[in-house]
Amino acid sequence: MGKRNYSVMAEQYWDRVEQLGDTSKEELTIASMDVAKMVTGKEHKNLMRDIRSYVAELAELKIEPGDFFKESFYKDANNQSRPCYNVTKKGCEFIAHKLTGVKGTEFTAKYINRFHDMEDRIRQGIPQKKSSTDERFRIMEMNARSRMAQTYMKLAQVDTLSNTYKNVLVSKASEVLAGEQIIPLPEIPQRRAYSAKEVGDMFGISSNKVGRIANQHNLKQERYGEYRRGKSEHSVKEVDTWVYFETAIPEFERILGIEVA
Repeated sequence: MGKRNYSVMAEQYWDRVEQLGDTSKEELTIASMDVAKMVTGKEHKNLMRDIRSYVAELAELKIEPGDFFKESFYKDANNQSRPCYNVTKKGCEFIAHKLTGVKGTEFTAKYINRFHDMEDRIRQGIPQKKSSTDERFRIMEMNARSRMAQTYMKLAQVDTLSNTYKNVLVSKASEVLAGEQIIPLPEIPQRRAYSAKEVGDMFGISSNKVGRIANQHNLKQERYGEYRRGKSEHSVKEVDTWVYFETAIPEFERILGIEVA
């Protein structure tokens, strides 16, 4: 019963299309991502699997698959290219005939309404919306840029980072969003820096003792060093680690009473 209903609807639709004639040089299509949304309970990956099987069957029958399904692609949230199909009117009718009952009726009504809307726009001279594939790519690209910029801004709020590196992160966040550098990168002086282990090796003490001395004598200041992100000595995780500038070495010499070359 359901199948008969949506077949009649499709038949009436094609009669209308013939009456309208060719309204556009470019064949109207619906992206497979949108088609999947029209079919209740159907995920895009499953629709893609179905369409691929239809394409293979049509090719075996020497029927041109491109009249029904046109290969294409879109960009996902990570800016990666993913395959999809642009489904023609014939392709939608093909899919509708594979459905039964209420699902078939619902899908047929939705795709007919979609094509009616596109045709009406062409006939009335209303500019067509950008294809759903292009629009999806634009939205996904903006979402990805926004998430990346937010990540940079969150990192810039880490208290242990120096002001220089915070400014670098803010600059990168604005560049990601705008697509060009708006806030200039700060000049980063090339300063020699030593890890706690390297300082400890100079004075024959452990890195832990270097840290304790630095805390006791308030050596963790910008003039003596800064926090930098790097891998932990004891794990693969990245951590904020204090490194010491050349200016800190004389302080250790004074505190320990040892001169190093």
